[in-house]
Amino acid sequence: MTIEWIWYLVVGGSVTLAFFLLFLLLFRRSTVTAVRMPLETSSGDSQAELILGDMTEVLASGVPGEARDREEILPELIRAGYYSPRALAEYRAIRTVLVFAPLFAAVGAALLVEPPYIPYVALGGVVLAALGFSLPRLYVFLKARARSREIERGLPVFADMLSIALLAGQGLLGALRRVTDQLRLPFPNMAQELDIVVRQAELLNLNVAFEQWANRSQMEEVRNLSLMLNQCQKLGNDVTDALMEYATHLRQTSRQRADARAQRASFWMLFPTILFLWIPAAILIVAPIGFEFQARRQKAREVMPKLNTDDPNIQRHFQNGELKNLVK
Repeated sequence: MTIEWIWYLVVGGSVTLAFFLLFLLLFRRSTVTAVRMPLETSSGDSQAELILGDMTEVLASGVPGEARDREEILPELIRAGYYSPRALAEYRAIRTVLVFAPLFAAVGAALLVEPPYIPYVALGGVVLAALGFSLPRLYVFLKARARSREIERGLPVFADMLSIALLAGQGLLGALRRVTDQLRLPFPNMAQELDIVVRQAELLNLNVAFEQWANRSQMEEVRNLSLMLNQCQKLGNDVTDALMEYATHLRQTSRQRADARAQRASFWMLFPTILFLWIPAAILIVAPIGFEFQARRQKAREVMPKLNTDDPNIQRHFQNGELKNLVK
């Protein structure tokens, strides 16, 4: 029955892993479609199909906490680049499946195993359900952070290239299109954001487009860029000089952050270094004492059977704690 219990546990874990892979496939779909979706019409033909079909809305609305997810999860989804209006519904639906699939698998396995193994099966189901609830948000958080770091690395390059294009005589919007095409290969996520900026600038104006980018990314660097371009256009200042100073400031800030990370890394490396030094030092200090104690103990074991405890002298040595003298 132990083999059967292991088999059912493996089946439950496989089901959970399959649904988790399904979650990864959802959020690894074509990003270009996800990015362009807010700018296209909302007709049924232009919308991508939901990953779970018609069950997506049912699973998303059947679990409480939609208002909390809209307040906490939706900004993370936007930072990660999921701009579809149904991204939150797909997230909630897949999280629901990842939570309830292990529970149902555990219930089915509990009906087939012996009673002593039911608590272990239930515990495994609860642990897998907890992982199914937390792993999707962790994945979205990690992807949002990676996207923010890529944009942070690409902003100095973007500012330099935009200033060079402006010096060449191009207009601001035309230079922005040119720079976006050039950044598509080294910084794809940033190029996708700039595509949105260009389209919104064509529909509205450039200031609104950069403000919307700052709201989506929630990055201070992008917000500073938006404020700088806005002030330059209002006051009539040279945008090229401002962009060069902005790029220089970003590089200095990035260098300082890298130095801070290096200092933190060297500090945290002290703990494993000291730990690995203490282990051999403790062995060198304690080992001779342990060997000496073991030798004395072995010698005492050899002497004890030869002692006559009825001898008054031996009893007196026992009472005075002088047995070590006899052992010597």
